[in-house]
Amino acid sequence: MTGTFDPVSDTDRELRSHHTGLNTLLIRRSYDATAEDVWDALTDPERLVRWFLPITGDLRVGGRYSLEGNASGEIVRCDKPREIAVTWEFGGGTSDVRLLLTPKGDTTVLELEHSPVPAEIIPNASPEMWGLGAGWEMGLTALGDYLAGKLPEGRAADWIASASPEDLMAAGQLSVRISDAWSAVIAARQTP
Repeated sequence: MTGTFDPVSDTDRELRSHHTGLNTLLIRRSYDATAEDVWDALTDPERLVRWFLPITGDLRVGGRYSLEGNASGEIVRCDKPREIAVTWEFGGGTSDVRLLLTPKGDTTVLELEHSPVPAEIIPNASPEMWGLGAGWEMGLTALGDYLAGKLPEGRAADWIASASPEDLMAAGQLSVRISDAWSAVIAARQTP
């Protein structure tokens, strides 16, 4: 990447048709890191907790994982350093999440697919869709900051809890910009 990275304009967002007739949410973003480094940040519990959530479980294909206070599921595929696929069990529903890493010169392109997106989310362009896309993107932004050495030491949950009012305001403003970007994707998808 060249110049300054902007998490809103430098991220690709899509909604694609899923074979169930529902939708697939796709986020694509580049990181100034090797595929191996991005892979380790995604899969090493000691690194994951620095930018995302604590993870526990039997962390191998066929094993179950649990993200503290969030989702759990089964590890379906793990092809180091290229692809991770898991089931995503949250709020009484189950969907699939797939992370694909592609080296591109000195950077790595990460694609996150989450599908199927529940039917009630898309037709009404409800806040859940904004939350799903924005939630993933806020995590991917933290991953980029972590890989760039911009995050404080310690667990993400701890440094977020002790963030300054200015940092919280900046995160809120970024969340609004990302939500607006998802609103545009949803509106484009609904336009006949």
